[in-house]
Amino acid sequence: MSEILGTLFKYVLGLLGIVGVVVLLYYALSSNSVSAEVSNITTTEGNLAGLYSGSTANAGTTSLTNAVAIAASAVPAAMVSGTKIINQWQGAVTLSGDAGGDIIISEAGLPQAACAKIITAVPSYSSLTVNGGTALTAPVDPGTSVAQCKSGTANTVAFTFGRS
Repeated sequence: MSEILGTLFKYVLGLLGIVGVVVLLYYALSSNSVSAEVSNITTTEGNLAGLYSGSTANAGTTSLTNAVAIAASAVPAAMVSGTKIINQWQGAVTLSGDAGGDIIISEAGLPQAACAKIITAVPSYSSLTVNGGTALTAPVDPGTSVAQCKSGTANTVAFTFGRS
């Protein structure tokens, strides 16, 4: 009987070890997703700023669409899925501009933790809105970012980058 319990105990410990490794990998990959997305946002913004740097002041960035950005290879290839642009959580990314020359990058489908981390990690934006709320300016306090981002994956963040 003690041999059976010893064997059972050994298997339970092994199973707990495997669960621990899976949990650690999950958190590591989750953190990597946030870092990758912050990099995607800043790369996209930089590429779009370069694309529109030669346009006249009167034209602004009103012609900016996802199709224009994809055709100009201004979006990292990992974000392009056919004719759509997606983020690390498979949420829609929408690119647009305005008459003032601003570049707007809107990301949907963000989990709460990722939403809160991304809005405090992306540098150099003029303003942002979370879930269509009041515009916030950089830097956003981490407490504010957590309060703005809802639980689940229903978060949408829109970054506005002013063109200089």
